[in-house]
Amino acid sequence: MAGLVACDKSKYNTKPSLKLRHINSYEIPVNGSMVIEFDYTDKEGDISNQLILKKERNNKRKVATIRDSLALPVPDFPKFKQGVVEANLGYQLYLISAQNPPTTGNPPKAESDSLTLKFVLKDKADNVSDTVVIENVIIRR
Repeated sequence: MAGLVACDKSKYNTKPSLKLRHINSYEIPVNGSMVIEFDYTDKEGDISNQLILKKERNNKRKVATIRDSLALPVPDFPKFKQGVVEANLGYQLYLISAQNPPTTGNPPKAESDSLTLKFVLKDKADNVSDTVVIENVIIRR
């Protein structure tokens, strides 16, 4: 789920820009959540209602994954040329990656997901921001 805070300024590009502002943690416990804030700008202030997320599982043992590409909803908002988009990623719906994670140790424990998260913001004219890449995210299983 994504949220938005905004204000109006001038002299921005037609192509939206997206920059990482804050992340609550790079290691998420079982059933935890990850909150990420991005600064955005867009000349026309016509940001669409979606923040697009692509997850890549980096573990050495390759397994089938789930929900690798997601469109996070952003609430409708007035036309602001700059602001903050917040993504609140819940454990079950957005963060876990391996469909059936392999186990390690004795007693067996599910292997954590090691992820790279990629985010883009699209405006209503289909202009897409540069990709924000967040590496070395660990989702405990």
